[in-house]
Amino acid sequence: MFKGVFIKNFINLSINQGINILISLLVTRILYQRLGEAQFGLVNLALSVVLLCSIGVSYGYHLNGPKRMALFREDTAKKQALINEIIITRVLIAIGITLGLFCLTYFLGFFKSYTLFLYYALIVLFSEALFPMFYYQGSDKISWLSLANICAKGTYLLSILFFVKLPKDAPIVNALFGLTALMVNIVFWIIIYKKEKIAWVWVGFHKIKARLIENFQFFIASIAGQVSIYGGLVILASFVNNIELGKYALAQKVALMLRMIPAFFTQAILQKAAILFEKDKPQFKNYLRRIFLMGLSITFVMGIAVLLFSKYIVYVLAGNYVDYSINILQILAFIPFLSMLNFNNMIKILVDEKKHLLTKATWITAISMLILATVGSYYDGGYGLSLALVVTEIVSFVVHSILLKRKQHAQS
Repeated sequence: MFKGVFIKNFINLSINQGINILISLLVTRILYQRLGEAQFGLVNLALSVVLLCSIGVSYGYHLNGPKRMALFREDTAKKQALINEIIITRVLIAIGITLGLFCLTYFLGFFKSYTLFLYYALIVLFSEALFPMFYYQGSDKISWLSLANICAKGTYLLSILFFVKLPKDAPIVNALFGLTALMVNIVFWIIIYKKEKIAWVWVGFHKIKARLIENFQFFIASIAGQVSIYGGLVILASFVNNIELGKYALAQKVALMLRMIPAFFTQAILQKAAILFEKDKPQFKNYLRRIFLMGLSITFVMGIAVLLFSKYIVYVLAGNYVDYSINILQILAFIPFLSMLNFNNMIKILVDEKKHLLTKATWITAISMLILATVGSYYDGGYGLSLALVVTEIVSFVVHSILLKRKQHAQS
């Protein structure tokens, strides 16, 4: 039964990621050619800043929300309360972050070179607040998530084709990305509420406060994880010009898409792993081991493929052979494999909700990345940053492993 669920979820998540990759390839090529390297770099820089902030909006419920949904699947009252409280909490956080970023730019002068890009990108925060991933994952309805993703990304592609023609249109790119996702998310939540026969009910502030307290550790850990992934581009912007930034962003876009593969291995089994962890520890360990070996094999082969075909991948994206981007992509090729090494650790932490351990591990990793990325970017620009990101994945695996073993020894 669990094998069948994993295969079903994995196929749906693979389709979902395949859609992301296909649309991203098409959009990246269109934007890179229509906007030019410098404007393309600023679009990605602004999006990186907003994506860093968006993890605050998610507030850790992408980590334990699916587990809660899986446990409340048959209890309509608890399900309704969970969904309403998570959505309202996220929307209020999105409003708070939006006001905070506005104050930083308008009153304190932060992000001067791309303030307009940042303002247009803020709608991404609200699309993240309404992202129904935790519901679909916890309810074993990943196929619906794929459908929502097809609608959002397809609409985004069409909007890019119609509204982005010249470099002067660059600031609206991220707005189109956020707006299309937001509209689709609203439609799918309406469908969910009707299908589940649950009601939209405003939540009292004492409930929101409880949710904020409940997930604070996951939130802090998520910030660190997001810094490790997206913080590098922000650091690099301080040491290179916009043209080099654009070339680096071209290669990084591929690496970040592929880095999601280990994440959807986690998403594919998390709810079932949580049930097995509670009911049958030996079966949980065997199940985890099989999926881990499968993930290592797939990401290793993927790394070899990216290494061998990086030249053609960049050509498809840029319309020409950009040597700098090709070299960066080759360095980043095995990041998904290195990230997959940490799969066992993450599942064990999430199913047991070891919040403090996750927070400590992710922040040690994030601080290591910031130091390595700053030094690498200073001395060797994008090449130095790429090497720093590779080393960070190894540091993450080692740190999580050591802390988890210490915790297990302390409990035994």
